Amino acid sequence: MTVYIAHLLVVDTDPVRQAELTAQLEQLGYAVQTTTHVQRVFLLRAFNPFDLLIIHIETAVVNNFNLLTRLQRDPELNRLPVILLGSPTSLAQIATAMPFGVTDYLIIPNELTLIDTRIKANLEKKRYREQAAWYLREFNEMEKLADDLRLKILPLGIALSVEKDFDRLLEQILEEAMAICNADAGFLYLRTEDEHLRFVIVRAESLGLAYGGPNGPPAPYPPIPIYDNTGAPNRHNVATHVAVENSIINIADIYHDTAFDFTEMLAFDRQNNYRSISCLTVPLKNHIVVGVLQLLNARDENSQIAPFDVYHQLVAESLASQATIVLHNHILTQRHEELLGFQREMDIARRLQEGFLPTSLPEADGWDIAASIKPAQIVSGDFYDAFTLPDGKIALVIADVCDKGVGAALFMALVRSLIRAFITQYHYFQAQRLLATAASPDIQPLPTHDSIALLNAITLTNDYIGRYHRQSHMFATLFFGMLDPETGNLTYVNAGHNPPWIVDEAGHHAQLLPTGPAVGLRLGVNYQASSTRLNGGDVLFAYTDGVTEARNEYKEQFTWQRLIPIIAAHVGSAATLLDQVNTAVHAYIDGMGQFDDITMLAVRRLY
Repeated sequence: MTVYIAHLLVVDTDPVRQAELTAQLEQLGYAVQTTTHVQRVFLLRAFNPFDLLIIHIETAVVNNFNLLTRLQRDPELNRLPVILLGSPTSLAQIATAMPFGVTDYLIIPNELTLIDTRIKANLEKKRYREQAAWYLREFNEMEKLADDLRLKILPLGIALSVEKDFDRLLEQILEEAMAICNADAGFLYLRTEDEHLRFVIVRAESLGLAYGGPNGPPAPYPPIPIYDNTGAPNRHNVATHVAVENSIINIADIYHDTAFDFTEMLAFDRQNNYRSISCLTVPLKNHIVVGVLQLLNARDENSQIAPFDVYHQLVAESLASQATIVLHNHILTQRHEELLGFQREMDIARRLQEGFLPTSLPEADGWDIAASIKPAQIVSGDFYDAFTLPDGKIALVIADVCDKGVGAALFMALVRSLIRAFITQYHYFQAQRLLATAASPDIQPLPTHDSIALLNAITLTNDYIGRYHRQSHMFATLFFGMLDPETGNLTYVNAGHNPPWIVDEAGHHAQLLPTGPAVGLRLGVNYQASSTRLNGGDVLFAYTDGVTEARNEYKEQFTWQRLIPIIAAHVGSAATLLDQVNTAVHAYIDGMGQFDDITMLAVRRLY
């Protein structure tokens, strides 16, 4: 436990008398300074502070109590207890001196106990006066804070809450903080999604500087990273330190501070011939820090730069709390409106994408065709298509774009459109050639093999994407088949897609393996076509990987081993087969959520 020792100053022009008293005081345990020169009282106070003065009456009366008069006028020394020393014959002089700020007197020589008691009593009264002054200052500060809360900060919070202009809202937050704390300059930063502090409002009254807000130009300062390249917090900058630590930093003079790097602020000073001195930095915090308020150069009643005091901190923190609530609600409202706009756009995208899917599937005697798609998100990167070609063949397409979301949906629309366009173009040119051949025997008709039509469409689609959309780095796996409903012959190209299955009535199954890479993966691909035959009772089942790669709570995939028995055991329509597979997949994932699009195409030959 630390024991406080009172420091006394004895002022007496008689060195012998002074030495005797000093010995007594030191015997009582006091730390004693002495001087025989009145002028040194004021110098000693500057370098060696003391708690109480003891002055002999003979020294005090010199020049009509000049020393006591000067002590009264000194703003520091006039609060210290002053004890006069004298003999019984000097009581009249002591009485005359009492109005000059004297708090007590002692007749010497005297008993040590009495001297000690009088000194301690005066020190105790000094302590009580200091406590009373401290409580009065605290009360006045709290009263002022209460008035500012009632008359300024709370009305400001209401005013901010009804402000619709976001830039004006930010401007008001900074300008009101500067006004209440009497700061000359200030910065308001907002936290960005990529973890930077972005300058949004900058004000410096003495410079006439105004960046940001509804009328000012953007702040010409780069955002400050909250974390470095390794992911470590940037604690060197005071603003980012406050954002990371969620704490208030109050610095009296940045030019004498070694805790933070003020390179940017010093550069600001040089650029604008300014001198940043005091700095108060406060977080704008809700559940996280959403921004930082920074004030510079508090001004006292004489307009001189001064440190920000405790009152300024309380006011700034209260204002920051009010502003953060309003700011957070405003940001939430903005994001809600953006979300609604995004939702509307996604709904439009969903409806447009649904328009790319066939409204009805081809019908042919002896055949049952069904398809379904269940996107994992609002829009899908999967698609299917089935349409009848001019020669009576049925085109069957199922594809899976390498990504999800809007980008994949747009890419899906492109691939689907190209496939349809090129296969239709081939048949159109073939019809034109047939007409030309009939008119002129010298003109040769186009080859009529299904494989040539397929390869033409796939190759042209791949080359188009590779040449004009390579920068998107997207591709699609795709199965494209041409079914002859008369014979059951199926000619197909499998461009890196999950191999469709053909399952017969006995449960035997075979895969239609890839005949080339995914579409859009690289230029100059030499695709191959293959063919098979669907007999009575056979089922062609094509799907995307959202089926077989669906996962349960143990991260185990559904796999084709669970798929084949469902197909083999099914005896109903193609549509009910898709329903059964879909039910089995969702029962398997059991509430874990669909992480990928699920698209299926089933073709059953009835006889």
